Amino acid sequence: MIFGMGTPENPSDPDVPGLRIPLSHWLIAAAVSLTVIIAGTLVVELQAREIETRRNVDLLIHGSSLRASLSRELNRALYLMNGLRSYLTVRHDNLQRSEVEAILEGLYRESHHVRNFAVAVGYRLTYIYPVQGNEKAIGLNYPDLPDQWPAVKLAIDREQPILVGPVKLVQGGSGLIYRVPIFIDGRYWGLLSSVLDSRSLLDSALEDSTSSRIALAIRGKDSKGMRGDVFWGEATLFDSKDAQLVDVDVPGGKWVMALQLTDMPDLRALWLMRGLVWLLALTLGWSALALLTQRATLTRQAMFDPLTGLPNRLLADDRISLALAGLRRDPKRTCLLLFIDLDGFKLINDRFGHKAGDAALQSAAARVEDAVRENDTVSRWGGDEFIVFMENAERSNINEIITKIRRVVEMPISFDTKELRVGASIGAAYAPEDGDTLDKLVRVADARMYADKAARSGK
Repeated sequence: MIFGMGTPENPSDPDVPGLRIPLSHWLIAAAVSLTVIIAGTLVVELQAREIETRRNVDLLIHGSSLRASLSRELNRALYLMNGLRSYLTVRHDNLQRSEVEAILEGLYRESHHVRNFAVAVGYRLTYIYPVQGNEKAIGLNYPDLPDQWPAVKLAIDREQPILVGPVKLVQGGSGLIYRVPIFIDGRYWGLLSSVLDSRSLLDSALEDSTSSRIALAIRGKDSKGMRGDVFWGEATLFDSKDAQLVDVDVPGGKWVMALQLTDMPDLRALWLMRGLVWLLALTLGWSALALLTQRATLTRQAMFDPLTGLPNRLLADDRISLALAGLRRDPKRTCLLLFIDLDGFKLINDRFGHKAGDAALQSAAARVEDAVRENDTVSRWGGDEFIVFMENAERSNINEIITKIRRVVEMPISFDTKELRVGASIGAAYAPEDGDTLDKLVRVADARMYADKAARSGK
């Protein structure tokens, strides 16, 4: 390339014009070079991010499958305790040894991965099945066992089941101990426990989900999550920046799984693509980024209400339908749907404008969400209507829940210099007795909401 106007006959002759490169040419060349470098870098980074995203998605999908499998195996092993718990609650003051032992034997025959069942009356271990191999355990007093008493006391203090272990068993192997405290009229009565063969349970849960492409480790001994020891796989996986962590809820806490691909792609090969893709990198990179951003935005808009940030009908329908499907598999559970309509909302819109109405809706949505449990589903159903869906709802708490929601919704709302107020008419429907689909439950709850509105307006 010729940058000057000509070649001097005598470079040493000061009268002959030499080679001069205009500053503008340098700037254009630098700009072109910089553009190409930036474009090439973006292509490489986007490719690397795409590979990383694909890897993370694969790990998340695999982790979700493993979590479901573990939860399924745990539920199969633990759900039998519910019936025994109910029996002891009813017959606590008139227990027959032969009857209790027959129940324990029946449960043992139906169980999966269970080494033994035990019942402690007070703190003393009174019943156990099978007796063979566990004779020394009968009559033991938990406070006299320094290795077990802290976990037993924790379950009693929390008044909820807890999963402890894996621990080494005297009988051999390792086991998980599931303890369920029994309270009668608010007072501690006794403790149910079952010992699960952890190796058998984990092998069964993971046999169909393991892959030679994915390394797996699990930590959370004694249901302590990341604070617990690693009891499956290599502990070093939890220190790897390429590992994906997935929580698994277990009674009394959680386990944490770490998953990592064993066939990591060689990202250095991407640098060889620079010469081929630099000319198209900038356009393709921004197109890909715009497409991903647009898709994420559309997905968000399709699932969430833009004003309140709550799940919309589509997402609520999906969540609630899954819960109701689980309810059909376990009819002993009870679910609750609340239908909430804001009283006085139209008056706010008419008097103060739509911005005030939006502020009232946002405030009501946030307050309802704060008033219920974290795992309950709160959704904007339309206009000034909301629904709350609660799994494992207690009938005895329904009036308290409704009162709490109504109280927080009816608190004053500050908007500019004004104080806005709305009320809440609420109707409740139970699954499965009021319906086993979302549409049926909404119809029942909606009718009861209008009855509540009529009763309140008549006061």
